[in-house]
Amino acid sequence: MRNLRFNRLFAVEGGGSSIPDATGTSTPDDDLSTLELLNEEDEPEETLEIPEEDSEEGEKEEVDELKELEEELKPPTEEDLLELTTPVRRKEILAKYPQLFKDFPYLEKAYYREQQFTETFPTVQDAKLAAEKANILDRTERQVMNGDISSVLIAAKQENAESFAKIADNYLPTLRRVDQQAYYHVLGNVIKDTIITMVKEGRALGDQGVPLTSAANILNQFIFGSQTFSAPAPLAKQVDPRIAQQEQQYQQSQRQRVISTFESVKDDLQVRADNVLKSTIDGHIDPNGTMSDYVKGHATKEAFDSLETLIGKDARFRSLLDKLWEKAFSSGFDKESTDRIKSAYLSKAKTLLPSVIKKARNDALKGVPGSSVEVPTRKGPITRGRSAAPSSGKFRKASDIPHGMSTLDVLMKD
Repeated sequence: MRNLRFNRLFAVEGGGSSIPDATGTSTPDDDLSTLELLNEEDEPEETLEIPEEDSEEGEKEEVDELKELEEELKPPTEEDLLELTTPVRRKEILAKYPQLFKDFPYLEKAYYREQQFTETFPTVQDAKLAAEKANILDRTERQVMNGDISSVLIAAKQENAESFAKIADNYLPTLRRVDQQAYYHVLGNVIKDTIITMVKEGRALGDQGVPLTSAANILNQFIFGSQTFSAPAPLAKQVDPRIAQQEQQYQQSQRQRVISTFESVKDDLQVRADNVLKSTIDGHIDPNGTMSDYVKGHATKEAFDSLETLIGKDARFRSLLDKLWEKAFSSGFDKESTDRIKSAYLSKAKTLLPSVIKKARNDALKGVPGSSVEVPTRKGPITRGRSAAPSSGKFRKASDIPHGMSTLDVLMKD
């Protein structure tokens, strides 16, 4: 479950998001501000305001609201996603439910957001396909920027051999149109490889290979204007291996520094959010004071665990949390970005807390004498002449205790 909360670390390679490298926005000043944030003095205990539950109404309710929430968090079926329906106009909605958007502002935002999404992606399947293609394009872009076009050529050859042949035919003419220097460089390396092969073959033939060796020398002089031969060389600038190794070590140290900062911020946020949620649950789990300390502690833990489970099942919220973490990475984990993560997490928890607390409270109070949700030991009418309470032999009230009986005798009474 911890992996579904604040510590969502993004993959460095292979799709998804990545942490900033040494050229990112994180700087020593950002680290200082982060340390200042983590070293702030403890704030007063913070809790969330949630509506109080009507105990009588909760007792009459037989439907498990947590199960309803779990059903809501289940993704729709493919048939539901592919089905297209005509959207209802906002005016028609307000005509039937005038206060709907005032009571539920989120619905109004979702209404307009859905309109904009539908204009670009008519179906959810279209959006998924576009996202998949975008991921492929991102990976291809990274490979091309690193000088590797093998994935493009392999994909073209596997998809359509004729298209691959056209790419091969047009490669050098296209390179010449784009950059003549690069074009002549490629041709020059091809000719140099030819000259090397001619010389090797001439030497292998001995005396018979002298004309071939002479031809190689003539070709080199004709193409490059010199009798001195130079080996093929890359067009890209070559970096000193020692400098490259130092750069790699620096990049690695920067990456570790960012990860360390992330871990510190994540742990701090998790502790702060958990304290708020536990304080909120503790303040609402037993409004009538009918639980013992042990029962209350167990109920609080049960509610907190249920809350984490429900949040973890919400794929849409996890996606939102990922985006907020990406912004926190890019901003160097400043206070504004981390506060937004905490606020989003608590806002989500606030929508689930009433049902979670009520479920944990009802489970904890089952069978507790004097509670409003006590489970009866027997159903149906009571036989005439019998007491409604179990015949345990114990005294029902203080007036039933004989005068002079000690407390020990009362407790030991069968």
